[in-house]
Amino acid sequence: MSHVRSAETCDVVVVGGGLAGLAAGATAAAAGASTIVLERHRPGGRARTTERDGFLFNQGAHALYVGGAGMPVLKSLGVRPVGSAPPLRRYRLLAGGTLHPMPSRLTSPERTSAAGPRGRLQLARFLADIPHLRADRLRGRSVRQWLAGLELRPDAEAVVRALLRLTTYVADVDEFGADVVAEQLRVSLGGVLYLNGGWAQLVEALARQVQIRSGTAVRALEAVAGRVEVHTDGPSIVARAAVVAPGTPVAARAVLPLAPAWPGLGEAVTAACLDVGARQVPSPEYVLGVETPVYGNTQSPPARLAPGGGAVLSVVRYGARSAAEDRPELDAHLGVLGVGAEHVVTSRFLARMVVAAALPRAAAGGLAGRPAVTDSGTAGVYLAGDWVGAVGWLADASLASGQTAALQALRRLGLATSGPEVPGLAITS
Repeated sequence: MSHVRSAETCDVVVVGGGLAGLAAGATAAAAGASTIVLERHRPGGRARTTERDGFLFNQGAHALYVGGAGMPVLKSLGVRPVGSAPPLRRYRLLAGGTLHPMPSRLTSPERTSAAGPRGRLQLARFLADIPHLRADRLRGRSVRQWLAGLELRPDAEAVVRALLRLTTYVADVDEFGADVVAEQLRVSLGGVLYLNGGWAQLVEALARQVQIRSGTAVRALEAVAGRVEVHTDGPSIVARAAVVAPGTPVAARAVLPLAPAWPGLGEAVTAACLDVGARQVPSPEYVLGVETPVYGNTQSPPARLAPGGGAVLSVVRYGARSAAEDRPELDAHLGVLGVGAEHVVTSRFLARMVVAAALPRAAAGGLAGRPAVTDSGTAGVYLAGDWVGAVGWLADASLASGQTAALQALRRLGLATSGPEVPGLAITS
């Protein structure tokens, strides 16, 4: 039953305080809309940073893509990320129990020893073609189908698959849309940043721009007389528009007035992760598995996440199975990085870390098959999250959809005076 008369009012209410919700809230507030962000826990979602014994842990090896769709969103809100790029020349591939130089467009791919002479030539051509990849031409094709069409030698294809895992955090080749991979490879050419102080840097910068109510559980949304009433454990809030960004499609469905089908969504993308605070910087610092979907990296240095002389590392298995299977594999890979038990000050094992809320399935159209921000099924209610919209992957999708959802809300309020900052996005009538 509605309690509109006794409820608090505002222009825009945002459900969820992860990156998508914070971007939506900050965008709406910057345009002059009275805005409230409701968050059940503390802000940040999967971008939260945890301190342990002086070491700062993100949830795994978080990297911000400089050329991705998220950076223009951040800049439009006055957020200038501060961090450092990882040293690509020090990356190594683990193949056949041996470490090899990792090929990249910056480090003479033909010199890697992870493939034979003909495989190295194919790798060089593949890497040289990345700037010319057209994601729209790969729509509807799986990664496996795309790779089959390239007719790579087995040694070259194994290295390419490892590079794709590194760039996308996804090991699946049968369901995953090749268009996502192509776009992410192109974005990767701009490099990445490991952020000083962790991703809390972004969360705090966005959170300062909007009113956030932590510890507030949202139970349901209701369309009432052209407005949206949000029912919480406390007083209800009535807004002229709402952005639903609780992190997952399941959580979104749970609060929406209607239950959209969103039939094309895949399962959540997961990983097993071991975060480590070490006494010293290891060697080698970056090792990517070729035969197995495992990756280990050192985030600090270059970023500032550890006490003087120390290091923060993450070892990740793309695609979580079970703790019993994955923990020994991660421990073994930590040893490949040069870290023994005597070097570990503190650690954290995440047996099933959600990387992205839903896999963009090739059969559903890849990125274009994800729900649009307007696909809530209720007028005045918009969606945001890393599973929403046709632009971006991972954090880029969260930030881009958050901004676009807020612009839709502002247009409803008559406050949208210009288009979005992210290329390729547009508010619709």
